[in-house]
Amino acid sequence: MKIAIFGGTGDLGRGLAINFAAAGHEIVVGSRSQERADQAAATLREALPEGTFTPRENVAAAQEGDLAVVSIPWEGIESTIPPMADALAGKIVVSVVNALRFGKNGAIAEQGDAIGAASCAHKIQDLAPEAKVVVAYNNLPAAGLQARHSLGADVLVCGKSKAAREEVIELTSAIPGTRALDAGPLANALILEGMTALIINLNRRYGGEASVSISGLESAPERPV
Repeated sequence: MKIAIFGGTGDLGRGLAINFAAAGHEIVVGSRSQERADQAAATLREALPEGTFTPRENVAAAQEGDLAVVSIPWEGIESTIPPMADALAGKIVVSVVNALRFGKNGAIAEQGDAIGAASCAHKIQDLAPEAKVVVAYNNLPAAGLQARHSLGADVLVCGKSKAAREEVIELTSAIPGTRALDAGPLANALILEGMTALIINLNRRYGGEASVSISGLESAPERPV
């Protein structure tokens, strides 16, 4: 599969790009300029020489990708998504964007008027109305992803389309030690995005790299070791 990743220079986007490429997917690295895309792809090749990383400007990347991952700062959604909307029509768009601000007591999840929609994922859906937006991977530890550690984590997946959720769940098998779970409609995206603030605060107070792990599910698949 060709996976277009927007925000491949950020910690989380870079970690996803490395893991998906290691599983044999071709990564189309999108950026606002070809020069920046070239630089991002070169950095990813250094991290995973056997991976396939193709640099493109954003619209071209959206056109080439079979599926897209948006991992950009939340403030950039309004300027980044609209030029790509036509190219993303009919495609699954995975949002890993979190709207956060930081105060003296830690990270705080933004919502409502600050975002201009119910969540960052909803904002992307509003700006690319024909895309199939799914929210996933927001709560994974970026450093562990980049190092390709077995994470021992659950990936909660939300989106309006059940078929789109199922495809993202299948894609998640590329990430060692993760189990993807269907967490329902896109209406729950704000919960997943907001949990990132909690995880950041826990990491700062207690050290380490926390992630989400769900217990007590009787018929869910086992999490890979």
